[in-house]
Amino acid sequence: MFWTIAIGFAVIYAVQTVTALFQAKNFMANFTRLRRLGPVAIGKKKGLFTAGAIVLFLLDDEGNIREGARLSGVTVLARFREFDAYDHQSIVNINPLTDKRFTKALRQAVANARENYAVVHAGGVPTEPAAPLNQIGHRIKGLFHRNVAAA
Repeated sequence: MFWTIAIGFAVIYAVQTVTALFQAKNFMANFTRLRRLGPVAIGKKKGLFTAGAIVLFLLDDEGNIREGARLSGVTVLARFREFDAYDHQSIVNINPLTDKRFTKALRQAVANARENYAVVHAGGVPTEPAAPLNQIGHRIKGLFHRNVAAA
């Protein structure tokens, strides 16, 4: 019984690894295609038990979005799709958080792309969004700090 379960986990892990490699290859193909055409803004929203999202925006010299691609989903089977909702708009002026057409993760990824563009345009280096487990840790830590401050 133990070996059956161990082999089952090994097979699942191998399949997950292979599909993750295909997803990474899909990301690189889309990023490379857009990067050859001009500067690209990337936004990410990582999810642990919820859907995550990645957006790629091809920009012109003025910061207007020429083309977009999005990856959104819970599993490694998600692939990039065309994302033209913000085409021909300035990346600085978009406000995705109030746009209810898309999932929360996709809106947050678009907002992250806007923030990353602003940081890079100002000469800085964008920070990596916190991983889902780090976000949980910060929330738990925040709960304890609130209780201590209230006492």
